[in-house]
Amino acid sequence: MYNSSNVLQVKKLIFSFSLMLSLSNVFAQQQPVNSATNSTPIKNISSITWEKNSDDTYKIYNEEGRKLDDFMFIGALKTDTLAVLHKSSRSVLLMPDFYSASSNINRKGVGLAKNVSKDFYITNPKSYITFINDEDYIGEATNVNGDYVIYISDLDKTYLEKDIRGFSNWGAKNITDLGYAPENTFWYRNVSTESYGIIKRGETIDYSLATPKKDGNNLVVTFDGKIEYTLENYYSASAFVMKPVKIRAISENETNTKSGCVQGDCLNGWGKWEFADGAYYDGFWENGKRHNYGLYMWAEGGKYIGNWDTDNMSGYGVYIAKNEDNIIGNYKNGNLNGFGISVKSGTWSQGVYENGTLITPYDFYDNGVDIGCTAGDCQNKYGRMEWSNGDSYTGFFKNGKLYMGTYNFASGERYTGTFNESNQFHGTGRYFFNDNSYYGGEWKNGKYDGKGYFHDKDINQKIGIWSKGTLIKSYK
Repeated sequence: MYNSSNVLQVKKLIFSFSLMLSLSNVFAQQQPVNSATNSTPIKNISSITWEKNSDDTYKIYNEEGRKLDDFMFIGALKTDTLAVLHKSSRSVLLMPDFYSASSNINRKGVGLAKNVSKDFYITNPKSYITFINDEDYIGEATNVNGDYVIYISDLDKTYLEKDIRGFSNWGAKNITDLGYAPENTFWYRNVSTESYGIIKRGETIDYSLATPKKDGNNLVVTFDGKIEYTLENYYSASAFVMKPVKIRAISENETNTKSGCVQGDCLNGWGKWEFADGAYYDGFWENGKRHNYGLYMWAEGGKYIGNWDTDNMSGYGVYIAKNEDNIIGNYKNGNLNGFGISVKSGTWSQGVYENGTLITPYDFYDNGVDIGCTAGDCQNKYGRMEWSNGDSYTGFFKNGKLYMGTYNFASGERYTGTFNESNQFHGTGRYFFNDNSYYGGEWKNGKYDGKGYFHDKDINQKIGIWSKGTLIKSYK
């Protein structure tokens, strides 16, 4: 079984690159109400105490032991701790372990925040809630250096939630309305890494379809050959300041006349070449030819990701059609030759291919066991191996060893590509991390080794030549 310690360790954040948290369990418990009736101020929120009457009612006292009223329930966030808002003082208060606490016992509370506005968030490591005008909302959110950019579809507005991932436990803070932007699309600049980000309705754009180009003090990003985003005054902008983009649709005539090397080094390095018909190649080059690892996107939408040899798809690669049909395996001169899998209209065909035609099919069948070779032939054909730790592998075998396929870790991370005789990642492959980081390219004995492409959760890129998991020559 593959030892995951051989993979280059990447520092992960608690929450992923394009994040939406479900709050379906937040309000699963009945919302308790405060049983007090008098109006009493809070002078020192760090000195509040509370008393549970029942699972449905409670009392909260100020530092003088006087009951407080005017509370709004704001959530438990998947814990026993109850969070409330004292509306008169705009203070967020916590009653730790409320639901498991005994009744009629005075306990110390926690003053979480003072003077919050009606637009604020409350968070803990398990979940978070956004409040707009004291009403809770769910939206699409992207993590940008510990801040969330969140789009609320019900309001058609985008907000900035500063420092939301900066709390070690519970936290609450005001949020900022980012105002108007075309299609709720904003950009930021990461000065330290010299990279940009574009967030549309709370989600990052697909950067594999984007081509950035300097235009004076502006950065102009062409997306999918159809949309042009202008990031005005980009090169003088501070880091992580969210600003609205300018959007322009590119006419069909413009698209059809565009061709050439639009980014990077298309001779001997990493570069992006756009073709007149709208197709493009983004990957490694050698002597002006597509060579080694790269992505080719057809104008109609299909794409190939994998190895190239002097302008030909050769080696391990994955073709994904616009309708999500797949052709995966060993390519030679643009067709499957050797082990491969074809998925068309939900039907899988695996085995040995010759010039794109399946000549030796391999059956895939249930072996009636839960651990070990649970399906197919795990010796010299196609099968599935499952381990007691939750890891699994589905793909081709040689002499009982992993050869080419997908290894799924119990953690949710996965590798798809080729292996050596020690079951280590070796040859060409792609690794997908839980935080949306990604590496694609060459491997040797379980580590990045050779030419490869890595991006972190914020799509900051490291491209070039790697040795034993370390980038030794950058092409960016």
